[in-house]
Amino acid sequence: MTVEPSHLAPEPLLKRIQMFLETSIIPSPHSIDLSHSAASDYLYRQVRPKPHVAELYHENSKLNPHSTLQVPSDTSTLEQVRRWFFETAYRVDEETLVDNGSGLRIPYDQLPGWLQGPLKLFSEPGSLADLLYAADLLVLHDGMLARIVPESDYLWIEREVKNEATLLPGLFWRSPPVRLEECLTMLIIVACPWRYMLLYGPRGYRHTLLDVGRLLGYFQHRCEFYGHSATVYQDFLDTKADEFVQADGVERSVYALLTFSPINTDE
Repeated sequence: MTVEPSHLAPEPLLKRIQMFLETSIIPSPHSIDLSHSAASDYLYRQVRPKPHVAELYHENSKLNPHSTLQVPSDTSTLEQVRRWFFETAYRVDEETLVDNGSGLRIPYDQLPGWLQGPLKLFSEPGSLADLLYAADLLVLHDGMLARIVPESDYLWIEREVKNEATLLPGLFWRSPPVRLEECLTMLIIVACPWRYMLLYGPRGYRHTLLDVGRLLGYFQHRCEFYGHSATVYQDFLDTKADEFVQADGVERSVYALLTFSPINTDE
């Protein structure tokens, strides 16, 4: 049996059907997406009745001549708050933890030279130490997790790390998996956006991200100067990383992990 040509769809209609099938289809706003993905967020943003929380946050952080947000017009207010934070809230009263105040500090000279060099600059007042206002910097080395104390000549010991062989590689989301020897020495940047948001509102989150970026750039440059390359991990298992540093994941959350390896000088 043959089909008469008149029964076939017209040529323009066939092309439209083909184009429709080959292009992305925006789902109905009333449908339920059981598999959340970045692509689904992108497709839904055109039809959702309310903006995505990330876009809403971005809009709320913008400044214009009519903004009701009272952002400090100079840096003096921020400097006063930062100074108070470094001199009071960030200082730990050792006598309340142990009777003799010993065993809680690591002098910088106990670190290897290539790690001591980049970190020791945070002990000096200045722009580098100021980056640790809205970001805590933790150092994992020799089985100890320690915190950089801005403008101090020591690191504060957070705790001893046990079960390194199973714990450390499990922080990373990567294939092939990160080897244990790659992460035995590691820097962990924990962001605390609310410290800036006290003064800048939602825009304080932007200030925090910029400070974290400056820290990453500094370490990649300085560690290379001392003969070690720094590998930055921005995508990792957030819940496990937050649990590792005992952060709540909201006010304090891990933003980046840095591991190190010696630069091959044989070439």
